[in-house]
Amino acid sequence: MKKKLAVVMAVVLSFALTACSTGKNGNPTNTEAVAEEKAEPSESVTLYITRHGKTMLNTTGRMQGWSDSPLTDAGAEVAAKLGKGLKKADIMFDGAYSSDSGRAVETAEIVLQNKGQDDLDILEDKNIREVCYGIYEGATPLEAYAKAIELMGYDSIEAMMGDVMGGKIEISDAVTAMANTDETGTAETWENAQERISKGFTEIAEKAMLNGQETIFVVSHGMAISSFVQTIDSSLGAGELANASITKVVYDGENFTVETVNDTSYIEE
Repeated sequence: MKKKLAVVMAVVLSFALTACSTGKNGNPTNTEAVAEEKAEPSESVTLYITRHGKTMLNTTGRMQGWSDSPLTDAGAEVAAKLGKGLKKADIMFDGAYSSDSGRAVETAEIVLQNKGQDDLDILEDKNIREVCYGIYEGATPLEAYAKAIELMGYDSIEAMMGDVMGGKIEISDAVTAMANTDETGTAETWENAQERISKGFTEIAEKAMLNGQETIFVVSHGMAISSFVQTIDSSLGAGELANASITKVVYDGENFTVETVNDTSYIEE
């Protein structure tokens, strides 16, 4: 009797183990099978980073930063063009990220919809927000830089921006000077913003690599993208980026390499 019971228990245990190792239709579901299915880390990750589409505050010439405004019709249109251009180029994304600002998320949604990859989840990352302008959020550049101009020894914003365009000073110098005149202390210096933004892009690339992803779409902001590019190659400088332009950066697990900056060929196509 005990022998028969042992045989029965062995059979039951055998069926139980089989059930644990297979799911519906006999697909493996045990820990070993799941481990085998887990993607191997990728050797490199390419980030296709774009600036959001044009917004209401862009149109009215206001400092946007951490404040937000919706895309204009033109802004939505250029985002749609980018999506179609990326689709035409046959570029397939393994993942998608966006800053948590509404204008960036809206851009990501429009691009992916027009690219035919709206099934991708858009992961929001606050670290790749724009530079914060503190008390100067929503101000005109003249209002925002008024005290900074004086601090830097200029008598007009035109003179200061002329030196920026001429390479005599960096836009980073102007941004930091502006932050230093913010009585509330909420505006970011270029260095502080750059550290935050670089951390965000690095974490995105590292996460993608661990997940075996090779090509990632990211929506961020003009100054944010420029500051990140500068951390990779200071000779590139921080310039004005077109809305929906692509800056392509490759990560090999240790270093970033900038392949293109402010590429508008996808929207022109």
